[in-house]
Amino acid sequence: MLTNRINDCCTFAVGVIDGLYGRLSEAIAILLIVLIFNFLAKWVLQRLHQRFAKQKKFWKDSFVQAIYAPLSYFVWFFAGVEAVDAIISNLFTPISIETRHLLFASGGVLAFGWFLLRWKHNIIHHLIIKSKQKEITLDPGKVGAIDKIWTVAILFFTGLLLLEATDRSMNTIIAFGGIGGLALAFASQEIIANFFGGFMIYLTQPFTVGDWIAIPDHSVEGIVENIGWYMTCVRSMDKRPIYIPNSIFSKLIVITPSRMSHRQFKETIGLRYSDLSKIEPIMQEIKAMLHAHANIDQTQSIIVRLATFGQYSLDISVSAYIPTIDNEGFMRIKEDLLLKIAAIIQKHGAEIATPSLAML
Repeated sequence: MLTNRINDCCTFAVGVIDGLYGRLSEAIAILLIVLIFNFLAKWVLQRLHQRFAKQKKFWKDSFVQAIYAPLSYFVWFFAGVEAVDAIISNLFTPISIETRHLLFASGGVLAFGWFLLRWKHNIIHHLIIKSKQKEITLDPGKVGAIDKIWTVAILFFTGLLLLEATDRSMNTIIAFGGIGGLALAFASQEIIANFFGGFMIYLTQPFTVGDWIAIPDHSVEGIVENIGWYMTCVRSMDKRPIYIPNSIFSKLIVITPSRMSHRQFKETIGLRYSDLSKIEPIMQEIKAMLHAHANIDQTQSIIVRLATFGQYSLDISVSAYIPTIDNEGFMRIKEDLLLKIAAIIQKHGAEIATPSLAML
């Protein structure tokens, strides 16, 4: 009796060992096939990449560069599930067909979504380079808007495919959203406001990355460095980063000086009351100088008038428009105009009013 039990145990153990050996051999074979597949796929894709890059076929090249990693990881995932199933099927319950289908479908959808994101990233990177080199009409801000819109679209599309692959009913999702949506809305209303604020910035384009903006209500002025989903980074004139929630831009006035067509030269020049007889020829010569100046836009109004009898001076208002928005260029031209005006005043024997000379 004991001998029969021992024989049965030995027979069972030998059977298990043989089964494990066979399953292990099957798993090793699967892994070898995956290694060979990855090697061949990488070799083919590298050759295609070199060919398309040489021919400057960017769309095909970006597709080839984007597909390898998701394809490789999905194949490894597929092989891993098969290998695990092969090893454990002799000891435990094998993975059911439904579970395998669910795993493979979910893995395939996630790999596909990853591929789309990588392909989109390659295209956006190429467009940004072309935009900076002025080879396309899109500016970097609009390219960034396209990037974010396509990211949302790909994630939404991938989510729908994942629901379909896992046989999840949309009614269940909607019901869950109805129950938890109210609480979530209260908890995330600021996040949602900033998200849609950023979306409206991209849609309406009141400013883009690189623009010089000013928000008078908050005494903020600087260059836009980044427009994110939640906040916008502005680098102030003293080089401090300022992070502004996107919802602010829908509530306050935003000025974009970098989109000006001209900078206004506007000064009030005060002369002594003793120079009243010289005011008229001085104003005429200043106006003639402005009309002859190469950096003044002659199509815009040029004004040189006696503005008011001030408390201590005769105030001449001078206004003209300079067709440049560059700060350094504007200051250089403004300096030249001020020096020329001072020279005209000095030429006529008049003087600019100061507290000690105003009443002379």
